[in-house]
Amino acid sequence: MRLLASDACHGCAQCVAACPTEALISQDIDSLVQGVESGGSDGKVVLKCHRVSSNLSSPHTLHCLRSLGPDRLWELKASAAPAELTLLLPECCASCVAAPSREDSWLPQAQALVTVVFTEALPFASASTTPLTRRRFLLGHTSSNQPEIPARHAYPEARRNQRLATAARNIDPGAQLNLPNLVLDQQLCQAHGVCARVCPTTALQVNEAGELAFDPLACLDCGHCITACPEKALTLVAGPRALPWTLRQQAMTRCMSCQRDFVCMDSAGEDATTECPACRREKELLQDSFRSLFH
Repeated sequence: MRLLASDACHGCAQCVAACPTEALISQDIDSLVQGVESGGSDGKVVLKCHRVSSNLSSPHTLHCLRSLGPDRLWELKASAAPAELTLLLPECCASCVAAPSREDSWLPQAQALVTVVFTEALPFASASTTPLTRRRFLLGHTSSNQPEIPARHAYPEARRNQRLATAARNIDPGAQLNLPNLVLDQQLCQAHGVCARVCPTTALQVNEAGELAFDPLACLDCGHCITACPEKALTLVAGPRALPWTLRQQAMTRCMSCQRDFVCMDSAGEDATTECPACRREKELLQDSFRSLFH
């Protein structure tokens, strides 16, 4: 699959930071991360936007610093330590052409994590790229400067959460992170396990004992589990919890009708239910159909 950007794209690369699986890769960001070394020349590591006045020299420039998500900012801060990490932003950053049309939390998060300095803004300019003619594109002659994709990127994984947690632990073990946390309503859950089956990663898993476990560092925040749950028993919220925990813990029971194992959700705590929810619903539908025919 190819992702094509129209002429409306001005190269802010915020789509790279927004992609939870890092399916989009930016060579500029990768080069920046590799170029930031511990301890700047004056005890500072400075990153600047292309709209910052050119007389403020900095070896590290990105077209738009918003392309650095929280995970990258934590990583850069850890790489620069003990030097201070500073972002040079134009004074009109919040109203820039590259800024999201709706209010976002990137700027407050950046200010809480690193030093942010606002300067006089230069005119906005689209990112310069080598033009690719339609003929060269159809012939498959894309740019020779393509990024190398690591083999581990062949499958979806919450790499941003893991990078964020690792960098935060290196800087401040007690840091309050903003991770996806899943909440389960025990009264609504029917324990059919469809949420774990649609999860594209190992964030939601049902073990042999019937326990439903959740790992926030493996969660992509894709919402598939919430959409697939018929009872709407799951809610995804942002929270600081990073260690895996058990959402549901009940014993497994063999269904007398279909012979499949299911989790008994009897509120009285007794294993009086001998049929799984699917078989019970099927019988209820048959009974309703029978009543509608003869009443």
